[in-house]
Amino acid sequence: MVRRLNARLQFLLLQRRGDAPFGGSWQAIHARIEPEETAVTAAERALFDTTGMAPGIVYSADYVNQIFDHGRDAVVFIPVLAFEVPSTSQIALGEDFVQHEWCERDEAAARLLWSGQRWSVRHIADVIGAGGSTAEFYRIR
Repeated sequence: MVRRLNARLQFLLLQRRGDAPFGGSWQAIHARIEPEETAVTAAERALFDTTGMAPGIVYSADYVNQIFDHGRDAVVFIPVLAFEVPSTSQIALGEDFVQHEWCERDEAAARLLWSGQRWSVRHIADVIGAGGSTAEFYRIR
């Protein structure tokens, strides 16, 4: 999730509860796509469950992150999306998280554990952050 504040793009990061998996880590919003869901509807569900918010503008980040899930012995492909919300949006954290922060590109990338998420933040800032016709090309709705 992103917002624009003083013409600069900021990324919402969430810190997990200490007793949750990856406790204490900073993460972007993510979810598993359930049967009968599209990637966009799964992301919208995760956004609401995690923050209490509905999406504003929806962008494709033009990137599919891939990870190896050793618990399931599976390679997982994760389509990356960006939801832009108003700068005055209020966050109601879901139960798995203890705090949130809005961070600009470099700070957000430095806090994230996974290289794919760090790359996504930089890419979204470069492609969508500038706005204009390039960002509109990636706009889903």
